[in-house]
Amino acid sequence: DGESLKQSGVEFNVSMLIGGQIRGESMRLFQVYSAGNFIEATPETPYFQIGESKYGKPVLDRVITPQTPLNEAAKCALVSMDSTLKSNLSVGLPLDMVVYEVDRFQTDKIVCIDENNPYYQMMHNNWGSKLREVFDSIEDPMWQGEQTDIPLMVEASRNHPLKKIRNPQEKLV
Repeated sequence: DGESLKQSGVEFNVSMLIGGQIRGESMRLFQVYSAGNFIEATPETPYFQIGESKYGKPVLDRVITPQTPLNEAAKCALVSMDSTLKSNLSVGLPLDMVVYEVDRFQTDKIVCIDENNPYYQMMHNNWGSKLREVFDSIEDPMWQGEQTDIPLMVEASRNHPLKKIRNPQEKLV
């Protein structure tokens, strides 16, 4: 199909994640770019995400560490994908998930998740409602001097707030 796509003006390329383990070595994960170059996961960046990443990445950044248990990491991946599905209409179910344990060299944890999957439905509903609960529990910012123990309008320690420049002497540069 490559030639017909090219004739139609459609560029085709692919990035992929490749992970696994060779017996006697540690598990490794790579992100391979369409040009053929790659990067490898490290303790500082223990995961990769390809495709539409801006919606689901924040939860991964806040939750995933090298010490995250595998089942929690799988849950976090599903929450991340759910966030992407919620915010981007071009991404949809089904999701294919494979969970691979270190030194096992095989897995039986392979699932295709569609809209009828009971775990996914529960996670989707709970994540949405709990996220709203947490949001609602954070005090709104107070702008007009209302009573609060957590003021927003305080002197910044390093920077001054923006102000309107009224004459050439007030310019920044």
